Amino acid sequence: MNIAAAVLACAACLGMAVLPALALDSARDGVALWADTVLPALLPFFICADFLISLGALRAAGRFLERPVRKLFGVPGSAAFVFLISITSGYPMGAQLIGNMGRRGEITRQEGASMLTFCSTSGPLFILGAVGAGMLHSVRAGAVIAAAHYLGALVNGLLWKGVRSLKGEERLQPAQTSSVEFLSGGGVCGGNKTCLLDLFTQSIFSSLKSVGVICCYLILFTMLTDFLQFAGVLDFIHNGVLRGLVRGILEMTVGCSAMAESGEAVSAQIVGCAFLISFGGLSIMAQSMSALEGLKISPWYYLKIKLSHGILASFIAFLLVYVRIRLLPSETGMVFAPVGNGQAIEAGGTLSEFFSNLGFFSQMFFSSQAVLAVSALLGLAVLVGKRRK
Repeated sequence: MNIAAAVLACAACLGMAVLPALALDSARDGVALWADTVLPALLPFFICADFLISLGALRAAGRFLERPVRKLFGVPGSAAFVFLISITSGYPMGAQLIGNMGRRGEITRQEGASMLTFCSTSGPLFILGAVGAGMLHSVRAGAVIAAAHYLGALVNGLLWKGVRSLKGEERLQPAQTSSVEFLSGGGVCGGNKTCLLDLFTQSIFSSLKSVGVICCYLILFTMLTDFLQFAGVLDFIHNGVLRGLVRGILEMTVGCSAMAESGEAVSAQIVGCAFLISFGGLSIMAQSMSALEGLKISPWYYLKIKLSHGILASFIAFLLVYVRIRLLPSETGMVFAPVGNGQAIEAGGTLSEFFSNLGFFSQMFFSSQAVLAVSALLGLAVLVGKRRK
């Protein structure tokens, strides 16, 4: 493996030396994507979520959902909130939360592996906005993909329940500055209590490290896909959806975009995008594995659970499209058929009308207010529980 890695690294250096313009343009694209989209979207989530874990909020709130979540998925009740934050903020937030909880000794390695089967998801803004409205020109097509993606995650968690993927139930030794008991104290700074300012500063440093690693992986995989396209490696694949699928194995966004531009049937594009978004691609896999540092979860295990998630999501998407075609044949063409300049007719109105009809839920679903609301509800639930006791 070391020899193979060294050969690949040498080939990458040689490729960048021979084609410096292509390498520079690819790196610029990766940095631009990270700076314009990933950094502002993920950094606040990372900081707030890590700080919540440091305060012990997820562990305290998870006590109220311990019994149903443990019975359904075989994991602690805090997994429900990890899943909620994961579907709100997207990749690789779920893996980041699981990694932080594992490194603090709040969950075992086996519990972290089980949570990963359904708590590593994409966000609704990417699915409905970027893929649905932006690439496929149909918000309803994005809604089908989103429904298949999230339902597939829950079914995946149920299927993998009880699978002993790791040996032992040991917990990692927490860092010197561990989480505090939620609402039990913790000074601003000074005294014998835990310094909240120190915890928050550590959350900032940890989050900056995480988004920095994501930036590096984005650049590398953007360059890799551009070099493969330049070399004509995928030219022998004539089916547009299949070509997009192969490209998406490396980078999910690139693959979804290629599918949308393929000109193939939109139903096939929906099923293919559902698989890619749920599988995540090797780029998301690398980002997630870096977030899980210390838990000793095998990359092959992650690859298996995401592959099963992708298969389940694509099957559910196929069923949703098939049922719609069978039950509403007259409306199918209105919803998914491209017309004119590539836009799609929405059966319920225009794109702006669709979002305006969502009202308050539109604002909650597509902004950072969702995480603030989750945090507020989290604290309220714990306060109510404390008073009842």
